[in-house]
Amino acid sequence: ELSREACTVQPIYVYGDNRLSEKYEIKAMQKIMEELINRQETKAELLPINFIDKNSIPLNNNITKAFNQISKETQLGSQHEWLARLAYNYPGLEIGTEAAPLEVSNILKAINKYGELKKDESSNGYILNPNKSKMNVMLVLGNFKFPIIKKTGHDMKNNIQLWGYEQIMKNVWVCHTPLFGKPCGLCHPCELKIETGMGFLLTNSALKRYSRRENQPYKTIYKIARKISIRLEKRRSSKK
Repeated sequence: ELSREACTVQPIYVYGDNRLSEKYEIKAMQKIMEELINRQETKAELLPINFIDKNSIPLNNNITKAFNQISKETQLGSQHEWLARLAYNYPGLEIGTEAAPLEVSNILKAINKYGELKKDESSNGYILNPNKSKMNVMLVLGNFKFPIIKKTGHDMKNNIQLWGYEQIMKNVWVCHTPLFGKPCGLCHPCELKIETGMGFLLTNSALKRYSRRENQPYKTIYKIARKISIRLEKRRSSKK
């Protein structure tokens, strides 16, 4: 959506937290950037990706303490602790959280419990309302902008089809714990996409695993397969 506007886009990617999806994410970003740059409709200046080592993000005890308080009651993902520390140094950093039911989206659960969104006057997105949000959530999420937080997966799918970006979207990677190099359909990011109408971003096998995730025999099989896959991924990484 941003690529279609006359603006400058600076993508930021944080690496170094040992997530198995890292190499797949980087490959996906590079493909998407390449295809967008070559699209006739692209008006934006797309800057090279700014790669930031997670270990280089300055510590902030106040943010860490606030995150720990929030995560106890909302299961907010551990990445939001270091993302909050990153955003402290990049105020206005955009984060791509879409509309979703509270039982699915932990970040929306945190916002709903501790704060309130308001329209961002400088863009079409939203920010936390400092007058209606508690200090702990302002420390963790107050430096972010949320450009698509009111857009559902169905909204985005409609735009993708309207603008003809289906081919580009095939490059998108959402899975946090790939299963033998493919989306697992079982991790929270996969679950979030499926339950918000963006399941078309995943493979048929991932969607099938998701539908069987509560079936005990399959649950056991997937647990064993995931352990094997993780070991193989770590072994490959250690050889590089």
